[in-house]
Amino acid sequence: MQSHALSLQTNGSPTNDSKVITIGVSGPSSGGKTTTSRYLRSILPNSTLIHQDDFYLPEDQLPLDPKTGLANWDCPEAIDFTTMINTLTFVKEKGYFPAEFDSLEDKNPVGSNTSSTPIPDQVLKEMRDQIMSQISSDVDRTNLKFVILDGFLLYVNEQLRNTIDIKFFLTAPYQILKERRESRAGYATLEGYWIDPPGYFDDIVWPNYKACNEPFVKLTEAMEAGEETGVYNKESPRSEPMTQGVDIISSGSGSIYAMVKTVSNLLGERLSDLTRLPASLS
Repeated sequence: MQSHALSLQTNGSPTNDSKVITIGVSGPSSGGKTTTSRYLRSILPNSTLIHQDDFYLPEDQLPLDPKTGLANWDCPEAIDFTTMINTLTFVKEKGYFPAEFDSLEDKNPVGSNTSSTPIPDQVLKEMRDQIMSQISSDVDRTNLKFVILDGFLLYVNEQLRNTIDIKFFLTAPYQILKERRESRAGYATLEGYWIDPPGYFDDIVWPNYKACNEPFVKLTEAMEAGEETGVYNKESPRSEPMTQGVDIISSGSGSIYAMVKTVSNLLGERLSDLTRLPASLS
């Protein structure tokens, strides 16, 4: 199934009748968020994908980890949140990307959690039909555009968090995340190519994930003890602002299909709720 990118990728005339819905897919490194986000781009009509990794600072401006002396790609200070927020705001208002925007991350392969047997086109079509059928009949679906945000720190910044209409947090147990991350060949960067040094997951990735996403870590500890996909939906009681309105999904040792199917089902419900709220798409 071909992806359904926004018809105006980098420039064009404003489309005042268009309504842009933003969907956040966050979680730890190797938790399945990029794979799931790319499937959502294939599922949703008139959609596009923004990767938070496209907003890293240049490598020579990254903070250094005081313990190892290595560049720290996994802390909030490594991200240019101002440019990311401005880009997202522009897309929401105009319906297309700024002319200077180019995705480096979209050229990276997804991690080893990608299934060796991709989800069939017919199954993706069924997911699309299920999602779109739940949008209010009062909404002109032809004018809807979907912007999917993929990033490991989408909810730590309040201003960015408040621009996202529907929020997901995808995770998995520590050992699974570690195995996936360490099986990756590396990442394309502005300067070239980054390969994790030995021990990088335990020294940098995991401690930063726990520190930056502590409210999510606390909520997912019980879920991650299981082997199957589990959901802690956004209606569940919680006190931390960072986790408010976020559907939390742990894949356990399950397949990427199970994760995508769970997100797809929840997305249909959230779009149903969103498109029935007064002035929610004004």
